[in-house]
Order: sequence, then C-alpha cells, then structure tokens
Amino acid sequence: MRKIQFLLTLMLTIAVAASAQVTSVTGTVKSGDDGEPVVGATVAVKGTKAITVTDANGKFTISQVTGSGKTLVVRFIGMKTVEAALRPVMNIVMEPETTSMDEVIVVAFGKQKRESFTGSAGTLGAKDIAERQVSNPLSALDGKVAGVQMIEGNSPQSEPSIIVRGISSVNAGTAPLIVLDGMPYNGYYSDINPADVENISVLKDAASTALYGARGANGVILITTKQAKRGKAVISADAKWGVNTDGRVYYETIDNPGQYYETHYAALYNYYRRAMGMSPVAANRTANANMGADAASGGLGMLTYSVPQGQLLIGENGKLNPNATPGHLVTNKGGQYLLMPDNWRDEALKNGLRQEYTVNVNGGNETFQAYASVGYLKNEGLVEGLEFERYSGRFKADWQAREWLRIGANMSYTHNESGNLGNSFNFMQTMPSIYPVYIRDANGNIMTDARGKMYDYGDGMVTGLTRPNGTQNNPLQSDWLNIYSTNSNAFGAQGYAEATFLNDFRLTANVSVYDTELRQGDGVNPYYEYFASQGGLLTMNHDRYYSVNAQQLLNWGHSFGEHRVSAMIGHEYTRQYSTTLWGSKAGFISYNTHQELDAMKNSPTTGSSKDVYNVEGYMFRGMYDYADKYFASVSFRRDGSSRFHPSHRWGNFWSAGAAWILTKEQWKLPSWVNMLKVKASIGQQGNDAIDNYYYSDNYTISVANGESVLLFSNKGNRKISWETNTNMNAGVEFELLGRRLTGSVEYYRRKTSDMLMWFNSPQSIGYSGYYDNVGDMLNSGVEVDLNAEIVRTKNVSWSINLNLTHNSNKVTSIPDENRTNSVDGKPGYVSGWHYVGEDCPINTWYLRKYAGVSPSGEPMYYARNANGEITTTTDWQEASLFLCGDPNAKVYGGFGTHLSAFGFDLSANFQYSIGGKSLDYLYQGMMSSPTAGVTGKMLHKDLLSAWSEDNPTSNIPRLQYNDIYTSMVSDRFLTDASYLAFKNVSLGYTLPRSLTDKLKITSLRIYVSCDNVAYWTKRKGFDPRSSLSGETDEYAFSPMRTISAGLSLKF
Repeated sequence: MRKIQFLLTLMLTIAVAASAQVTSVTGTVKSGDDGEPVVGATVAVKGTKAITVTDANGKFTISQVTGSGKTLVVRFIGMKTVEAALRPVMNIVMEPETTSMDEVIVVAFGKQKRESFTGSAGTLGAKDIAERQVSNPLSALDGKVAGVQMIEGNSPQSEPSIIVRGISSVNAGTAPLIVLDGMPYNGYYSDINPADVENISVLKDAASTALYGARGANGVILITTKQAKRGKAVISADAKWGVNTDGRVYYETIDNPGQYYETHYAALYNYYRRAMGMSPVAANRTANANMGADAASGGLGMLTYSVPQGQLLIGENGKLNPNATPGHLVTNKGGQYLLMPDNWRDEALKNGLRQEYTVNVNGGNETFQAYASVGYLKNEGLVEGLEFERYSGRFKADWQAREWLRIGANMSYTHNESGNLGNSFNFMQTMPSIYPVYIRDANGNIMTDARGKMYDYGDGMVTGLTRPNGTQNNPLQSDWLNIYSTNSNAFGAQGYAEATFLNDFRLTANVSVYDTELRQGDGVNPYYEYFASQGGLLTMNHDRYYSVNAQQLLNWGHSFGEHRVSAMIGHEYTRQYSTTLWGSKAGFISYNTHQELDAMKNSPTTGSSKDVYNVEGYMFRGMYDYADKYFASVSFRRDGSSRFHPSHRWGNFWSAGAAWILTKEQWKLPSWVNMLKVKASIGQQGNDAIDNYYYSDNYTISVANGESVLLFSNKGNRKISWETNTNMNAGVEFELLGRRLTGSVEYYRRKTSDMLMWFNSPQSIGYSGYYDNVGDMLNSGVEVDLNAEIVRTKNVSWSINLNLTHNSNKVTSIPDENRTNSVDGKPGYVSGWHYVGEDCPINTWYLRKYAGVSPSGEPMYYARNANGEITTTTDWQEASLFLCGDPNAKVYGGFGTHLSAFGFDLSANFQYSIGGKSLDYLYQGMMSSPTAGVTGKMLHKDLLSAWSEDNPTSNIPRLQYNDIYTSMVSDRFLTDASYLAFKNVSLGYTLPRSLTDKLKITSLRIYVSCDNVAYWTKRKGFDPRSSLSGETDEYAFSPMRTISAGLSLKF
C-alpha cells in the first residue's frame, strides 16, 4: 500500500512540475536611461538554441522553450548584459555601459574594442553629426576632434580642407586619406549624405594608420554609414526647414558717402598743401576740382552728390557742404542719368532658404537585413543664383547565406547641381558706397532693358563716366546673368563576401567601384563685360573620376586560456582613372535658349586629358592581449605606387603598439580611479601625394608651320620616392570619479623625412622645375580630450566636453641646392612672403618690418646696412626683410555642453584657436592712400586717426595722395590669428512615450538649431579661418548663419 502511495505522489509531483515548466516567454526590453524601448536587442534562453531580437517597440516572443531553459539573457551593444530567471511574461530594463572601454571603434580593416586599441583615434557619432547643418559629413568634425584643423569654404557646395596633427610637407599633399565603409574614397565629400553616416573615426598615429601605407602619412578618416539591423522594420524620417543669413562680421569701414568724400578730399588737400606748396584756399579749390576727375588725376571718376551752382562739395574746413544732396545728374549721348550712391553690400546680399529631407528604413530577420535611404537637400546661398541641390539614395543589405557564409552589398547614387561662383562677395567688400549699382534715369528710377534692371558696369558706356575700381565689371548682375552651372552624378557600389571556417578563420573579399562624372558650363554673357565685343564666351568641361578597389583579407583569432592572439594578412589594389574633355567658343547665337558649344559661332578651342593612378599593397597585422589588461599590436605593409619609377616604386611601412590597463592589476589604485590605461606606439607611413608622371620627362605638343613640335615642359627624376613619416605616440586614457570624468592625454612626435620638394628652374633652360626627395620636418605636440558628466539622474543629465591640441612645427633640414638664403643663421629659401628655413616653422613670415611714422608722417621701415646695423627708411623698396613670426596656431580645439531634462535637450558647441599670425590683406588694402590710377577703394575708419600736424603722435601714416608706401605689405598688418567661434546651438523636445503610443509612432522629436552663431577675432572684420598658412583669403565667401527648425520621426 505504501509503495502505491509513493508512486502516486511521485507521479503527481512530476505532473505539477511539468505543468509549471515555462514553454514560451514574451516581454519588453527598455532602457533604464530614458525608458525608451531597446530595438534590436538579442534575447536568448541560456543553454538552448532559442533566440530572437526585439522589435521596434522593444517587444519579443520566444516559443517552444525546452525544459533545460532556466535563464533569459539579453544583450545589446553599449548596454550591460542582463540575465534573469525565466518567466512567462518579462519586463527587462537594461542599463547603459558606463565605461568607454567597451566602446567599439572602427579601425583599419575592421572594428576593435577601445580597451584593446593601442593607437590614437577620435570618434564622432551620428548624434553629433546631426547637430550640425552641414552639406557633407566631414564638416561636422570642425572643433570636435583633437588634432584636426579645418578650413571651410562657406559656400553652399564647398568642401573643407583638413589636416591632422599639423602640416607635414612643403610641396606634397597634406590631406588625410578618406575611407568610406572600409574602402578608399576619392569622390566629392558632398556626395555623402550626412544623415546616412553612423560614425566617423579619425586615425592619427602609426599604430592606427600604418596599414594604409602609401596614403596614411597624413592621417586617415574612416566614414561608416548606418548598418542594416535585425528586428521589425523601423522607418525614420527627418525634415528641416531654415534660413541662411550673413554671418560675417564686417570691418569698420567708411560707409557714409559724405564722410568718404571728406576723407578722399583730405588726401588730395594734404598733397596739394604739403607736396605742391599751395595755399589753403588754392588747395581746397584744386582738390574739389579733381574730386570727380579720372583716376589718373587722383579723382574718383564720378561724384554721386550734388551742390548748388557755384558751391564746392567740401568746404575749407574739410567738411561736406551742408547743402550737398545725394544724386548727381549727368548727360551723355543725349540722355540724362542720375548717379546715386548705393550700398553694394545691401544690394548684393539676400537671405537663402535651406530645406532638407531624409527617409530611411532599417530592419530584417536572422538571415537578411537591409537599410535603405533617400535624401533631398536644397541650400541657397547669400547672393543671387548661388545654391546647391542634392538628391541622394543608399541601399545596404547583409545576407547570411549559410552558417559559414555572409555576403552584402552597399550601393549609393547622388545627383548634385550648383551654380554661381559668388564673385559678389569680394566686390561688396572692396566697393565703397559712393558708386551706383544701377543705371537710373533723370528722375532716379532704375532703368531696365531686355535683361531686367540695368546695372552700372563702370565702363562709361551709358553714363559716360568710368569707375576706377572694378571697371567693366558688376558681379551683382553677372553672378546670375553669366553661366555658372555644375551638375554631377556619382554612383558607388560595394560588395563583400565573408566566409568562416575551421572555427578560427575568416576570409573576406571586398570590392568597390566609384564613378563620378561632372559637367560644368562657364559662360560670359554677350551683353556686357569683357567678351561683349565677341558675342560672349562659353567654356564647357566634362570630368570623370572612376576608381576600383579590391581587398582580400584573411583573419585568424584564437584564445589560449587568458591569452588571445589574432592575425590578419591581406592584399589591396586600387586603380583610379580621371578624364577631362573641354571646349571653348565665342559668339552666342541665342544666349538664353542655346547654351551649348554647337550653338556658338566661332571656331572652338578644345582639349582633353587622361590620368591613371595605381596603388597596390600587401599587409599583415598581429594583435595579442592577456587577461584584458595587456595589449600589443604590430603591423606591416609593403606598397607600390605608380607615381614613382619602377625601380623606386615600393616602400615598406610598419607599426608597433602596446597598452596596459593598470586598474585591472591586483594592486589597487585610489577608489576614484575607475579605469587607467597607458599606451604607446611607433611606426612609419608613406606619402606619395604629388601629381602623376614626375619621374618622367614631360612634354607638350605645339604646332609650328603646320608641323607638330614637342616642347620640353618638366624634367623628370627617376629617383623620387616616398616621403616617410616616423610617428611616435604615447598617452594615457582614464575614467575617474565614478566615470563622471573621462578622457585622454597624448603626446605625439611626427618626423617627415625625404620630403618631396619642388625645385624651380630658370625658364631659360627649357623647363620649370623638378621634384626630389630632400629635407625633413618635425611636428610634435600634446592632445587633451575631456568629457565630464556634471549631473546624471534618471530625468536630468548635463555634460561638458573639451578638446585641446598644442602643436609645434619646424623644418629641420633643407638641401644644399635650396639654401639660397640665410637669415639669422637659418639657411633656407624664400617662398612669396614666407621663409622656408631650418629650425623655422613652416610658412614663417618673411616681411619688411614697420618702424612707425616719420616726423613728416611718412611710414618708416627697418633696414639693415652693409655693416649689419639696423636703420630706418621711408623707402619701402630699400627696407630689409626679416623673420616675422609663426602663422601656425599654438593651441586649438573645441568645447561644448549638452543638457537634457524631462524630454528637453540643449546643446552648444564652440571652436577656438590661440596664437599664430595672419596677414590681414583686406585691412591692408583699406588703409592705403589714393594714388594716380588707383582710387575709389574701400577705406577703413582707422584712416580718420592718421598722422597729421594736429595728431603728431599717431602710429598710422599720413593720409596723402600719391604716398605709394602707406600700406605696403609689412608686419604692420600681421594680426593675431586667435579666434573664438560659436559653432552651433540646438534645442529639442522629444514627446513622451505615453503620447507617441497614442499617435501610433515610436518617437517624435522637434527642434530648432543655429549654425555659425557668432565669432570673435582680434580686429572687427578680420577672419583668420580662411587659411592655415596665414594667407587670409580676401575673396572668401561669407560664413552662412543657418537658423532652422525640424522634426525627427520614427515609427
């Protein structure tokens, strides 16, 4: 009986247990940081094959759980793994990983956890990129990554110039290599939609760049587009609408026409009094008589103010006649025209509209994932016709074809259109408000012709009066009337296949093709300007850039207890083609309707060219780590470049690096030190960034007497080869105070050896020059990168960030052939207003030194006599040249802050540069006295404080007509190039989940943003950001201040 009771009890227990066994589980996964669903998290039952991923709402379901399953494991990159006892319904909350060491960064030919990375790299994520309203993703780097300097062009379609850790060459290229999704990219930056970019990595040292060999010497920028992900399809849409306004700070110029006339009169009056010895009355009358005369007589060519009959424009007191009024009636060829003073800046500038739309879809299952996006951008500039329009699309797919085989594709297409060269920007900065923009009738009405408003070209064709400044030119009309049209089509296709075998091996084959074609029309109208007599001129260009890149990579990795070893061997081949076809003809048949060469009258001038560039490399990388605390890496690459002769084509490049995480040792550091890592690397990279074929003699073909003739143009040098960069890097990374303060400090030293330098030759020997490997240069410095979380709570977070770079540059060796000068014991040679000499920073200024004002008010300059003694002279030609300082910034970087609270988010970013000297060309031109033939230029208000008998202590030379040395180039116009720029501020609000659920959407964020908010420099109007050599660009576009509103939607 007892046996029967026992068996019945046992059977009942088994039945109850069986009925309690979990056979399926459902639930949600949310972030503990913001309560939002975690999309694409991997959910698995431990010890079984049951696995799935969360959908767009963070939900998951696993059916048919086997009896051995007891624990649910949830994983997601960037969050702590969660393990929980299995229940039928589960709500999982995941906390973010607070250690930056678990961050996965993109490196050469793969990805790597930051803790094992021995090199130097800066990263920028999709959120940081989205904060900026940029036409290309690289512009978002400005001020955000230590060691990176950038010059932005400011026009709607312009692309930035970038250097990493200083200028590393005199004549060879200094731009970093751009890699898009693992493959070298040589297309236009603006062909990449910033909304498609997941992150950008900037590789800066040998350990991170040596695998790129030939092209890694100047750093490498890796752009990774958004990846296809598992899970229910997520649709994202982003729309922005904004306005572009003028962000330039202008010089304090004399804009009032009456005050301008008084200033010009003063220059003439002083000349007649001091140089000609006239009486005050005679000088007054003569100056007034010549005010409106031609430039050869010191006049302004025309006057746009009138005074009553018998009165003078400027009185004997030097002030404008109170009876003077704007408007001067002139008669020419039987017609009457009223000349009015116009403000050229007001007439030239307008606000432009900016609109941008992006839609993407991302999702997939366990075996197939896809990402697709389309985008549209229209960005109008600040002058008529200046705009950029882009249509873009991208499709990426990954397919797990077999358990051991994964293949994928990445395709993109971009169509761009742009117009107008923006010549108005320079014109409006150099044209004073005393000249008419338009032709007006006798009543002051702007006249019209078949083209609309009639513009004054200053050539006297209508009014009979010539404008000495910008004669036969008016870009306020020609900028939109002339033809400046560019359209391009860019197609990119990438594919990969990845096979795993023998557990530890992975073989990857990558191939990419980029094809960019650009068609550009440049036409000068047949109505006005220089080619009106020929019926206009049209030039058409068609350029095509085509590149193929193939990679084969074999990776192996294995763990031996706490020892992990990995290795990669590979081969890469790149071939780039470029072709150009152009033609030019004069004489339009119908300018408005037929803007093609076939519709021109005269005989054409045509030409075409083709260029080919190849690079091939074989590579190896080995990595080792022990117990996740000791790390080592080595790499080697052998590269061949078609830019060198076959006997000097190949170069060997290498690196070695190591890292140690001290906080993983048994002994303990202070409790406030959460992570401390030291690292060091050394290696060599190559630079072949010169034009093709310089190892061979170059010839041009000409025709003489009906026969073809070869003309020698450049002397080839078969011995030229790689520039070599030896790069050392050492640093420390840290996480402190509960990981509220994180960052790094790094020291680098980069020596460029065998610099590729161009030697100029006398034209009399038949060629212009040649390249040779000579000279060395050194860049060294310190980078600091800090991030601090001031507040970190469930609903409120506030963080600040700062990056700082100090770079020191000097040329350490100059070849004997180029030692044509020696200044202060430093041998070298002169290059424009710069001196390239040993122990001098690159682009050191070499100028005459300003010595103040002479007792008579003339400018003085220092001169060194035959005995080496320093004297002064008022003759600029006789003054000596001196080393006048370093144009390179001593410290540069950026800082910013981010605040989020209860759904609101606020961010602000700044950029700064300290030190260096720039030559302020625009200010120099505004501080000159009028001379014979050169009048009517923009004048600065500082001239009002010039030396005079009543102001003898001024350091500004006298204002006197025909003083030709008043504002000649000298260190007087060297200006501290330090600046602070308020780059961006944005404010957003994300609707709460309770509301978006009702709207049947996943998330909705609305925001407002402003880019190029403001900037501050040493002198009002001076902007040193147009050049890294100190040569400020007086033709630069105005920085556009963009204010926009937008929304980001997911569902």
